[in-house]
Amino acid sequence: MEKAINNKNKSIALVSNNYWTLYKFRYDVIQMFLKKGYQVILIAGKDLYHQKFNDTQIKKIYLPIDERGLNPISEIKTLIKLYQYYKKIKPDLTIHFTIKPNIYGSMVCKFLNINSISFITGIGRIFLKNKSILKNIIIKLYRFALSNNKEVWFTNKMDRELFIKNKIIHKSFISKIVPGAGICFNNYKKSLRQDKEIKFLMISRVLKYKGVIEFLKVAETYKNNENIKFMLLGALNDDDPEGIDREFLNKYIQNGSMSYLDYQEDIMPLLGNASCLIHPSYREGMSTVLLEAASIKIPIITTSAPGCIDIIPDNSYGLLCKPKSVNSLRVAVDRFLELKDEDKDKMTNKTYNHVKKNFSRDVVLKKYEELDVYIN
Repeated sequence: MEKAINNKNKSIALVSNNYWTLYKFRYDVIQMFLKKGYQVILIAGKDLYHQKFNDTQIKKIYLPIDERGLNPISEIKTLIKLYQYYKKIKPDLTIHFTIKPNIYGSMVCKFLNINSISFITGIGRIFLKNKSILKNIIIKLYRFALSNNKEVWFTNKMDRELFIKNKIIHKSFISKIVPGAGICFNNYKKSLRQDKEIKFLMISRVLKYKGVIEFLKVAETYKNNENIKFMLLGALNDDDPEGIDREFLNKYIQNGSMSYLDYQEDIMPLLGNASCLIHPSYREGMSTVLLEAASIKIPIITTSAPGCIDIIPDNSYGLLCKPKSVNSLRVAVDRFLELKDEDKDKMTNKTYNHVKKNFSRDVVLKKYEELDVYIN
């Protein structure tokens, strides 16, 4: 009670591209801050998920932001709006998520002398390119923007090493590894199916760098086996240059290679009914869907990419394949089909214990609790 009284007039702003990410990945964090007596200010692009936040201690501000846009005029407008908002509300601490809030928000905090934390939840697809003018610009913007942050958080060690290598932050800078949103362990369990059908499930935005094309091509090789089914679950992104063309996807649906379901808010029933989760991503911050699969002991096939290998460190936890390799993914699927039930149980039990120890929601919340030092 005493803590809540001390924090009565203190405010924390959380800034992201949209309210969906704040609801899906930060809801428990927001509730924790409210219980500690802070006023919480949410600043994000408006979507339907803003309706999920109705607490009177929460102030909602809608940010004009184009998540993937590169129009200079639009970007300047977003920067100016953030400056106006921050100058007016003067939060005691601002926590930024996603690339544009991290860069623009940190710049504004630097000018207005506001305590700021940047959470690098993923390096972004631009860093997957070896050489790019835009990549060089982003590196320089990051370098300037993050220089005055109190801390910079990363979801995995390899992303932090990449920032140090590119001299965005110095190795002596205060940085921490925080495993994304973490995972909440509950009583939900995988289904105990009696049928002999083997179901491979991929849950992802339908984007090239998530490994969707590799998944589709591997699925096609098993289309004549009636005991093996492949399903893709996730939102199509028609306006994204990395999005998979609908006609391309339909070809695999129509030839019987796989079935497709659009975005579902609650994935656990489908995940719990899967024989194996396939996640062939080229790179992640920290893959939430892998954590969810591990929490209910679903076997996993994923790549050796950052954000995936943290959860499946080697083949004793799950089956690893190379990113961007159809053949490597197909070999992993073949290996899974040869596994005995006791081998799968050993894998899933080991992964479950690994995730519960290192990636639970409690581990993440403790990191946020430590931020009191920048407010009081």
